[in-house]
Amino acid sequence: MTLTVRGPSIAGMAAAARLARLGHRVRLVTDGEALGTRWAAAPGPGGHLVDALPQVISLPATWRDLFKKSGGHLQAELNRARLGWAEAPAAVHRFADGTVVTLPTGRGAQHRAVATAFGAGAAARWRNLVDGLDGLWLAYRRHALEGVAPVTTREQRRSLWLDRSLGDLAADLPAPLGRVVTDLGDSPGSPGLLAVRLHVEQLFGRWQLVDADGVPQRPSVLVDLLAARLAERGVEVVERGTSTPDVDCRPARARTSLVPARGPGPAPAPQVVHELREGTVEGGAETVDHSGRRPVTTWLRPAPGGVLATVHDHNAPTRDPAWGLETRSARHWLRRPPVVSDVLRASASSPAGAEPWAELGSAALAVYELHERLTGEDPRPTNKDFRPGRLGR
Repeated sequence: MTLTVRGPSIAGMAAAARLARLGHRVRLVTDGEALGTRWAAAPGPGGHLVDALPQVISLPATWRDLFKKSGGHLQAELNRARLGWAEAPAAVHRFADGTVVTLPTGRGAQHRAVATAFGAGAAARWRNLVDGLDGLWLAYRRHALEGVAPVTTREQRRSLWLDRSLGDLAADLPAPLGRVVTDLGDSPGSPGLLAVRLHVEQLFGRWQLVDADGVPQRPSVLVDLLAARLAERGVEVVERGTSTPDVDCRPARARTSLVPARGPGPAPAPQVVHELREGTVEGGAETVDHSGRRPVTTWLRPAPGGVLATVHDHNAPTRDPAWGLETRSARHWLRRPPVVSDVLRASASSPAGAEPWAELGSAALAVYELHERLTGEDPRPTNKDFRPGRLGR
């Protein structure tokens, strides 16, 4: 029996690799798209390979877990590629009134940075916000990232901060600091749940891949390594397939019956621009410009011939289902297609979200469920007695 995964996003690639390691024959149907889809590398300015990924990697543990559960440790693959991990510099936030603040990931360092830029009162309110994210993170893991518990009660919605918006959270902060919060979503009306991204960076840090000289590299190297893992596991990659997928990793818009007519539409995708600029930069750099209607994030890294800039401009977005579904309200989030139902789904449209680590999380959940349905074995990390079969030599 051959299992079919449809859609070559990183969720589809991850699902195929995990299933193959669990002993299944797997076919990955690409529909003519490149492996990695929106995150795949492509030729850029100066002949450099570039990608649309955020150039800072959050929650790298999801990548490590994927490689471990698909047959080998990520660090071994990075060593072979002569790459390693390094902490990314703190993001610099610029506001319309000229205020500039650098936000480190540590809570104490953040408190000091906010106090310096906005005063002790603002720092105290910022600390109250981030301290409250601990409970949100636990609920998010249970209902979206690591579990599929349905959200059915008022208390569950409250624990996920679906009873408040990003605008509500920002109202407790002085202007313009509140823009750091509202710009986490599609609008100030987006659910407070999206503030979980602040907690992810605080808890797990901000990272980048570097070469032996410490020079930052494109994050899509991880997609390349995952493609190699598919080949190692014997996953059959084909352009077309007619069978019903066992795991559907296509964008939700390609499955219109799954998104109610009054449900969320495709996500507003930023304009992604790559430029080779003159000058130098030490290590990498990230600047978030909040002075416009929507944020503009610029990442810089050294490259032969100058500085390679990757820009995500959210001021003139285009609707693109590959970037997930819009989340302008709590209702939008609640109407996201679930990972587990009659058909298993993993994509940027899942309740976990559209970040790379969220896509990988949705793939893991789909694989756990499918393997259990087929074999009766529970491969979830909570089952300490489960052991996959030995890899063939």
